[in-house]
Amino acid sequence: MQKYFYIFFLSCLFQSSITLCMNEKFPLPNINFELMDGDEITFKELVNEGPLLVHFWAMWCSPCKKEMYHLDKLLKKYKKYGLNVVCVNTDKIRSLPKAKAYTRQKRYNLTIASDPSLNILKRLNVNVMPTTFIFNNKGEVLYKREGYISGDEKQTEEFINSILLNK
Repeated sequence: MQKYFYIFFLSCLFQSSITLCMNEKFPLPNINFELMDGDEITFKELVNEGPLLVHFWAMWCSPCKKEMYHLDKLLKKYKKYGLNVVCVNTDKIRSLPKAKAYTRQKRYNLTIASDPSLNILKRLNVNVMPTTFIFNNKGEVLYKREGYISGDEKQTEEFINSILLNK
């Protein structure tokens, strides 16, 4: 019985692979986000307004899409305080129409970008889907979480609260 408990515990620990980078700051080179509507926006433009949350997702990733629902709620709540959220889709070009249709159907207020060549994903050393970062206005990583399980959005919101209140 004890053996099964340890297996279950390790499985849960692996699934919620969370990495917090609080106080571990390193600058990020400027990135251009290609938006799904055909426009382009730079990383600098977004971080100048306030904290920037960048979320990597794909159509095949159910946890990614579940987290996006919560990120949309966070954006609605904290946009007035300068929070920006960019969800970067990593599907191949042939899957982009599905991703566009999905985000249109959900009516998200999120900024949706695409990275079919995975250039941004590689520059940020993303290895797990979803991966979520929060950057400050200097472009430094303040927070990174790999993976998503229900309830992680509360931790993300607590962190956003802490940085917005310390402005």
